[in-house]
Amino acid sequence: MVAYLALRFGLPQVAAWTGLSVRPVPVPRFAMGIYMICAVVGALAYVSSDDRRWRLFLGPIVRMLVVAPGDGWRIRVAVLGAAPLLIGWLVWQRVVPRPDIPTVIRLQHPTLPEEYGALRNLLPAMTDESRREAMVLFQKNCRPCHGAAAAGDGPLARGLRLRPVDFTDGGTIASVVESYPFWRIREGHLALPDIATPWNSAMPLWGEQLQDDQIWRIIEIEYELSGTEPRRPEGSGR
Repeated sequence: MVAYLALRFGLPQVAAWTGLSVRPVPVPRFAMGIYMICAVVGALAYVSSDDRRWRLFLGPIVRMLVVAPGDGWRIRVAVLGAAPLLIGWLVWQRVVPRPDIPTVIRLQHPTLPEEYGALRNLLPAMTDESRREAMVLFQKNCRPCHGAAAAGDGPLARGLRLRPVDFTDGGTIASVVESYPFWRIREGHLALPDIATPWNSAMPLWGEQLQDDQIWRIIEIEYELSGTEPRRPEGSGR
């Protein structure tokens, strides 16, 4: 119970208090299952390692299961009869369909901050040398998640709760101006508004590791690999 309460309520609060997230982030269910299995197996290994502890551990269970006249046997029969009913009710509560309406509609493209919205037409002209440099930057920093062809199928993508989007899809980087991916790469997931958290992105804060011109070259090669172009604002003349 201590392990469950710590994982269910304690760890999400710690993530918020330490600044790792803007609000408490729940532990994924598969992780909860793994941790609880480890906790139960560890507890059983501890109590079974000593004969005296093992007898003390089994004592209440045996007394509850061995129903005999007297000594509160009616209470034990009621408990044993209610146990499967309670388990059935809990299972039914989890599987019964509910017409729940989401409280927050997830945004595919949160609003671009004003300071980035003024950036236009800053994609560098590509030469053979700059293309090789851009490709090295992309393969080193972006390919593990976004894939060699910018299709969101990198080797690390399977481990993410929300997989990277496929840039070859016209509804992704082709639907935004070039300053949008610059903002997303430079500021990472920490800059996303609350409506886009907690599972909207795992993008690191690349602005601390890459220079602005390197980020622009990565963006240029992403458009080239995906076979798309950034959206041009109305009246831009392009």
